[in-house]
Amino acid sequence: MPRTREKTSNRGNDPDLMRRAADMCINEGKSERSVGENLGICHVSLNRYIKKVRATEFGGSPPKCGYRPHTRIFDVDQEIMLATYLKNCADMYFGLSTKDVRKLAFEFAKKMNLKMPAYWTENEFAGIDWFLNFIKRNPTLSIRQPEATSLSRSMNFNPINVNIFMDKYESVITKHKFEAFQIFNLDETGITTVQNPCKIVAQKGKKQIGAITSAERGTLVTMCLAVSAVGNAIPPMFIFPRVNFKDHFIRGGPPGCIGTSNKSGWMQGEEFLKFITHFTNHVRPTIEKKVLILLDNHESHLYLPVIDFCRANGIVLLSFPPHCSHKLQPLDRSVFGPFKKCINQEMDSWLKSNPGKRFTIYDLPAVTTNAILNAATPRNITSGFAVSGVWPFNRNAFSIDEFAPAVVTDIMLHTTENNNETQSINTEIPSINTITQTPSINVEIAEQRLSDKISPEMVRPYPKVQIHQKIGKKGGRKKGKTAILTDTPEKNELENKAKKKNENIKRKLFNTDKKSKKVKATAIKKQKNKNKTLVIDSDDDEDAFCTICSELYSDSKSGEPWIQCVRCKLWSHEACTPQNYTAYYICDNCEADN
Repeated sequence: MPRTREKTSNRGNDPDLMRRAADMCINEGKSERSVGENLGICHVSLNRYIKKVRATEFGGSPPKCGYRPHTRIFDVDQEIMLATYLKNCADMYFGLSTKDVRKLAFEFAKKMNLKMPAYWTENEFAGIDWFLNFIKRNPTLSIRQPEATSLSRSMNFNPINVNIFMDKYESVITKHKFEAFQIFNLDETGITTVQNPCKIVAQKGKKQIGAITSAERGTLVTMCLAVSAVGNAIPPMFIFPRVNFKDHFIRGGPPGCIGTSNKSGWMQGEEFLKFITHFTNHVRPTIEKKVLILLDNHESHLYLPVIDFCRANGIVLLSFPPHCSHKLQPLDRSVFGPFKKCINQEMDSWLKSNPGKRFTIYDLPAVTTNAILNAATPRNITSGFAVSGVWPFNRNAFSIDEFAPAVVTDIMLHTTENNNETQSINTEIPSINTITQTPSINVEIAEQRLSDKISPEMVRPYPKVQIHQKIGKKGGRKKGKTAILTDTPEKNELENKAKKKNENIKRKLFNTDKKSKKVKATAIKKQKNKNKTLVIDSDDDEDAFCTICSELYSDSKSGEPWIQCVRCKLWSHEACTPQNYTAYYICDNCEADN
């Protein structure tokens, strides 16, 4: 027997028709059977409706007609309020799981003193049958897998930060009269040698399906890419985690691409200057015909030689607000997502075409070629600029629902260093009540129909955090902001920061050298993890060198522990040696001789 029985007849569901039939019987004196036959209404249903009309003749709400399930706990208006509450929680990135929804339904029914099944009270949960039917009755709801979003992103993407960026962006394009071909977006993304395997066809019901990867953990290579608002892309630059760069590293890469290397494989100031030079060779900006680059506040992008180079070559740099690139940056919105999917497919194809071989960082540029051609298409690039409101310029590109996560926390946004110009997000961000009034559901009508004014928010309030005092006392690194980096005031501020940083470094080095002269004559004794660590304790070994990094003992830091091999009696830094030795240390050279 099916759980839900579909009604085959629609008779008795028209309130206007039932009211007209009742008036004919009451006012005109016609028989119920004849009126029912003429209007296609069951005379028994008409008789019950007439009794209800006469019962409410001297007061009360008009009677309802039609079929109403006798086992339903919530009526239509109450379920609308539940659905609205669930959507609002999901918009604020605090969505409810299926178990939370069932718990909320029980508490909501208990709060309203509604009749509910006995097993609801026993388990303090709504039944799974109710939940499945509730989802069917509300087709706008579905079970979704949320994407992990950091607290910083949810707090900082708010109307104030977006409006400040849009004001600066509008002033720049108005001042220099930039067109679409003069507006670029630049960003980096990491590519690893271990891909996420794509879906395959396999036996149904089998518990574990495997796919080959090159290693457990991959090596990261950074790729820097710049695209324009007309859909063009500049050839990328690859940054390899190597000390010295060789030309064969980018063999088979996209046409016109370049490469560089450093120890970490991340973008740094010198590498970013090299990419800006590469960008200038392709775009050819001048002081008379400037171009605009939109980029984030990464430390390498604030490198002073880069700022000077851009000012001399007609490049205007505008940075995004901190932690807002996931919404405002065109590359993040429509290019890097398809690119990661395409490169995973290309790496899967490479491993299947080369069985038994390991995928290395030197194979990445070759597989990146097809991935960029398929992902960085003009359609994807222009869509990213449009959806972020960059081009065509649209200050209102983001709806109220997209700012909902910022409502959860009340943070103080310091637009300047003066306290008088400090703005509060509370004054600009719409309240939760404003966000709940979505066009798909009219909450006001539903609340007016509820006589007791009880809502799911009263049972389970929306998440709200007050952190004004914590933000005011928070220390550490100063928070970034959106700025036109090539303007003189911003450049002077960056120079002052760099100058203070260099002075602090020199002061620390001077203090360290001063202390080391006093301590160097004494022996260094340190016990680490209850292991017997040998250290240099005589002046005869002062010029010993590390067998691993070749640094002299006289040039080492003060208080840095050294250990001695029990066989060859040579010394090494404790930090350079593996950490798995026990009471006695044997160097790699002696172990290799065994």
